[in-house]
Amino acid sequence: MTPATLSIMHERIAELIESDSVREVEQFMSELSGYGILTEDQVDDAYYGCYPSVEAFCEDTINDCYLDVIDSLPVFIQTAIDYELIWHQSMRHDFFEVYYNGNYYFFNRNF
Repeated sequence: MTPATLSIMHERIAELIESDSVREVEQFMSELSGYGILTEDQVDDAYYGCYPSVEAFCEDTINDCYLDVIDSLPVFIQTAIDYELIWHQSMRHDFFEVYYNGNYYFFNRNF
């Protein structure tokens, strides 16, 4: 992509998904626009990271918030936490994911 012809939003998405394809960047932007993300500032406010699965995202986010609580649980309970279920029951209401090139990009719905 040539920087002179791209908007700041195009550049930000190209950097985020690590792609030089204008078509791929525009597809990703189209997906985000469906959720109301139209500017690079909104991308920066809403973006929570790239993960290989919803379970990995949930585990990382839950550990960031509740690590002390989880560490205080017996190991057999710690290993029984169903992070996919947590996604479906709770976190998908506050976040959405965009699947691209084998990864999930997570964004907060309340940006």
